Amino acid sequence: MTTSRRQRWDAARNRAQLLEAARECFAERGLATDVREIARRADVGVATLYRHFPAKDDLVRAVLEDDVAEWEAVSETAKAAEDAWEGISLVVERTLAMMARHRAFLDGLTVTEGALDACRAHLAESLDGLVERARRQGRLRDGITSADIGLQILALGRIVELTAGQGDDVWRKHAALVLGALEA
Repeated sequence: MTTSRRQRWDAARNRAQLLEAARECFAERGLATDVREIARRADVGVATLYRHFPAKDDLVRAVLEDDVAEWEAVSETAKAAEDAWEGISLVVERTLAMMARHRAFLDGLTVTEGALDACRAHLAESLDGLVERARRQGRLRDGITSADIGLQILALGRIVELTAGQGDDVWRKHAALVLGALEA
């Protein structure tokens, strides 16, 4: 009986080490990181990695789980904002901050198959009601749609990627420029 507990404890420790190593690697290099590097950094074998995560996508999903949950929480907070423009600004700024903090989140939204469509759908669902309310409140320029704002977020994501390591000031400046252009 002691052996099975030890194996479960070791397995849990190995999984935690793999997730931590993957978070670090993905944050630094994005989803292009080789799983062998993750296993090496976690101090486990590649077979151990595959026992816990049979495909790299399984590992990516596990690592991004917290970010996706945070993104969904931001969307809910934004929808509840009394001032819809503040809600839109919150979605834009917090999404970009997550992209800046975690390159895998950016890659996951832009390079993973099917993720771009899922990202657009999530942004549309998050922003549709806000866009209509912001327009009624006189805070959003006429003709701007949730799809427009979603595309701007993805475009600003490219600025986040290009200016990685230069601090948040660059992407924040460009986000402010875009938001300023959209505001009535």
